[in-house]
Amino acid sequence: MRDRLLLWILPWLTLSFAIFAGWQHLAVLNPTRLAWLLDGNDHGQAAVGMAAYLRTAAPWPSLHSTLLMAPEGISLALTDGNPLLGLLLRPFAAILPTGLQYLGWWLFACILLHTGFAAALVRRYAPNPLATWIGAALLTLMPVLLARFGHVNLCAQWLILWALWIFVDARRVANPGWWVAVIVAAMLIHPYLLVMVAAIWASAMLRQFVLAPNGKARARMFTDVAVVLAPLLIVPILLGTVGQPILAAGGYGAFSMALDALWNPNDRAYSALLPARSLDASQALEGMNYLGVGLILLVMIALVYAVRHRGDQPKDDLFPRLAWLLPAFLVLTLVAIGPRLIWQGDVIATLPMPGRLIQMLDPIRASGRMFWPALYSIALAAIAVACRMRYATWVLAGALLIQLVDLVPLFESARGSTFSATATSPYRRTLDPRWDALIARADMIEFEPPEPYRDLAVMEEIAWRAILAGKPVRYFYASREPVLVRRRVNADAVAFNLGQIDRRRLYVLLDGRIPPALVGRVTVIDGVSIIAPAASR
Repeated sequence: MRDRLLLWILPWLTLSFAIFAGWQHLAVLNPTRLAWLLDGNDHGQAAVGMAAYLRTAAPWPSLHSTLLMAPEGISLALTDGNPLLGLLLRPFAAILPTGLQYLGWWLFACILLHTGFAAALVRRYAPNPLATWIGAALLTLMPVLLARFGHVNLCAQWLILWALWIFVDARRVANPGWWVAVIVAAMLIHPYLLVMVAAIWASAMLRQFVLAPNGKARARMFTDVAVVLAPLLIVPILLGTVGQPILAAGGYGAFSMALDALWNPNDRAYSALLPARSLDASQALEGMNYLGVGLILLVMIALVYAVRHRGDQPKDDLFPRLAWLLPAFLVLTLVAIGPRLIWQGDVIATLPMPGRLIQMLDPIRASGRMFWPALYSIALAAIAVACRMRYATWVLAGALLIQLVDLVPLFESARGSTFSATATSPYRRTLDPRWDALIARADMIEFEPPEPYRDLAVMEEIAWRAILAGKPVRYFYASREPVLVRRRVNADAVAFNLGQIDRRRLYVLLDGRIPPALVGRVTVIDGVSIIAPAASR
């Protein structure tokens, strides 16, 4: 027990805390600090969505929230919320204080789980515990993870490592229970991660089918496949995404991966040592699959070593197993780079694609993310090869040191973005004390025009105030909008532009544009144009 504590538990906790403290300001762990979330980014949307869900009266395990997109309401999953975290917290909603955020602890849990699964993977190949933890650190110091601080659910990249941990083990890979666990977790966290995990599972099934000793063994596989596929049919009902048409996001390929993504940081904030080029800021983040200089060098060293020692027979079967991932990874890579081929920040060609195929790929708008499983597999393979070298620990330590130096700007950017967690007030744009009184007087809050990017920071702050007061919001930023909700929102906008308003609502004019019939009704508070609800009699 003492050896386990000293060699595994304490290093795991220490490494996780060190990475988290360098990545996020520790004040994000204070549930009462909101300013770092309500800043006009997607994590603010996630925080508001979770708060609205926890104040909704729908019975557990429903994931439907009635305070946002009222009166129809919307699923927590469609607000970039975290259904898994919501289901865990909801039974305690009655005793939890209102106005808390849980995303700081979620991010810490993601780092903790990531380093844990990384160590479990590397341990199979490492010559000693020190090499294990250095390798685990390298698998955690991935730019695709560290740059996702604005998309908190996508920081659950430990799901990829979990799936790989199952995949490389002969006993676990044949146990459908493991696959059900990781697939259900992915479904309850983020659909992009579900696609990645499902690709690894499908590769495992392909290997098992081809290598099955006889037809009887193949026939038994259908039962295991059915067990794993069942959640794919059941969980969407729980998520509330079945039975209501969702608007197409549009824009497949807008956030694609460049051909030089492994060594092109895309943004100067992601590397201290290599130049960066990208099409634009959005593609720079969503298409980024940069390895980091430490891992790039480790991959090159591993390739040279593997070629020079290709006749050696390693004790493990890692590479024969990883080879079975290639068909799925090829498909994911083609999805990630298409339809525009980008090199050094320029589009060098556009692939012709059938319109029906583009429609099918519409849900994967941020297609560049689809390369993440391949990226982690490349890093794992390089670490495993390095572990076979005579001076494995030193080689890994050198790669880790270079990786840390290269990622200094990324750590500074991520941690700097959460410095506002030190502020005691959650508000920076809506400071006037009249806001709470106006919201308390209103029956509903309506944002016009119903477009999130007009002023998302103001929308998040006012929506947060509304949820604390238990007041429904007729429109809020959703990652995917139900068709019926969008029709009603558009009807609201038409009525507003005609000067037809409900005197009991608080109208917030995100762009400041005032319909002629309502010019005399507008008040400006904190630079935000509003139409106040009528005073109660």
